[in-house]
Amino acid sequence: MKMVSIPHFKQVVIMSTVCERCGYRSNEVKTGGAVPEKGRRITVSIQGLEDLSRDILKAESCKMSCPELSLSVEAGTLGGRFTTIEGLLTQVRGDLKSQIFDAQGGGDSMVSDAKVKWDEFFGQLDKAVSGETPFTVVLEDPLAGSYVQSMNDDGTPDARMQIEEYERTEEEEEELGLKDIKTEGYEQDEKGDDEDDIDEQRRKAQEILAQAAGNMSLEERQHQEGS
Repeated sequence: MKMVSIPHFKQVVIMSTVCERCGYRSNEVKTGGAVPEKGRRITVSIQGLEDLSRDILKAESCKMSCPELSLSVEAGTLGGRFTTIEGLLTQVRGDLKSQIFDAQGGGDSMVSDAKVKWDEFFGQLDKAVSGETPFTVVLEDPLAGSYVQSMNDDGTPDARMQIEEYERTEEEEEELGLKDIKTEGYEQDEKGDDEDDIDEQRRKAQEILAQAAGNMSLEERQHQEGS
């Protein structure tokens, strides 16, 4: 586990796991901080190899799409990844191929029409990864924890990048468990809780005093009767 500071963004935690028995490797990135009020959408126009070399942090909560390539990667699919746009697309391509072709015996058992469509899809994706065709990358992160490197030295969006905030949908709020989180009025709630505790303590003290007074009266009456 290692802390890494991304310029003009934030610190993230990179976790790497290696299995000594089988050699399996896993790398994942976790971002932290307070939950922002809005989500963030980052749109980047990829025109060539320079854009493919941009650093990209795709958080686990982020959905990625490339409309021109008919590619959509749902949130949670890849976990958190910090790499380049080329590296991320290469991983997506590899994972899809293994799921679609390797799981079906190399694609031999696939219906011919479906195989043709998948071949066209991966052919277009190959051109995109090699920088032969322009396309667009869109990151939608309801927790605003994703990042794409800007070509500007000061980190502001360059001419081929657009960053905008958006209101989270109720579905996103529900999936992230944010509908049950109270983000305002903590101080008032704490004050109210303290007052309730004080009132409860007073009530119990009054009950004890009343009970003691009652017992005292009873003892006095018994004493008087005994006298």
